[in-house]
Amino acid sequence: MRILVTNDDGIDAPGLHAVATALATEGYEITIAAPRGECSGSGSSLGTLEHGAEIAYTERRFGHLPGVQALSFDAPPAFAVFAACAGVFGAPPDLVVSGINPGPNTGRMILNSSTVAAALTASTLGVRGLAVSCGFPPEHRFDTAGRIAVSAAQWMLAHSAHRAVLNVNVPDLDISEVKGVRMAPLAPRGLLGLTFDKTPDTVRLLRFANTERLGTGTDSALVRDGYVSISAISAVAANSEGSGVAAHVEACLPFPAASES
Repeated sequence: MRILVTNDDGIDAPGLHAVATALATEGYEITIAAPRGECSGSGSSLGTLEHGAEIAYTERRFGHLPGVQALSFDAPPAFAVFAACAGVFGAPPDLVVSGINPGPNTGRMILNSSTVAAALTASTLGVRGLAVSCGFPPEHRFDTAGRIAVSAAQWMLAHSAHRAVLNVNVPDLDISEVKGVRMAPLAPRGLLGLTFDKTPDTVRLLRFANTERLGTGTDSALVRDGYVSISAISAVAANSEGSGVAAHVEACLPFPAASES
C-alpha cells in the first residue's frame, strides 16, 4: 500500500519525520510531499490558480528514510497533495497522512487548519485522508501520536471507502496513560485559542491553550481529558466513514484503562 505523507510545518519538521518513520517501519511504501517551509493556517489554499503558474519543487533524500522519495514544494500542503494525488509524480497513493502537527486541530477551528485541509484535499481526488495532531512543544508526544497514526492508517486501508477523511487528535501522554479512543463530534471551540491585539498599524495574532466551553464528549473535551479523539469529516463529498476505527485503534494499543471507561 502506498502512503503519501505531508504536513504544514515544512518538509524538515520532526512531526512529519516521526510519522513517516513509524509508517515505513510497518512496511508501507512511503512518499513525502510537503511544503518547503512553514504554511500553518493556510487552510486548503493551493497558493495560486494562475494559468501557466510554475511551482518549484526540489527532490530531497533523508538518511533515516532510505529509498523514500521526498518532494519539497514552494506551495502550501494542499498543492503538494493535489499534485501527488493527480498522478504528477507517479501512481496516486492509497492514503494521505497529514502530520504529525505540533498543536491540536480540534473544534470548528479545523476550517483554518492546513493539516486537516491536506487530508480533505486528498478526498476530493478520491484518496483517503488522515490528519494527525498532538500538543505543542515541549510537551508534544510524537511517539504516542505516531503509534496512533499507524493503527488508524491500518484501519483506513483495510476498511474505509475512498474519499474517507479522519481527523485524529492525540493527548500528550505516554501510550500507557492514554485513557482510550473515542469517535467525537467537533467542539464549539478548539483547544487552540486565538485572540488579537490591535495597534495603529497591525493586528497581532496571539494563541493560547483553551480548556473552557468545550462541550461534553467533543473532540476538544476528550483530548483535554486524556483520550484520543477521532472525527470523520468531509469536504465536497458526503462522508460518513469512521465507525469502527476507534475500537480498532484502542484494541491495537496498550490502554489499561480502556476496559474500565
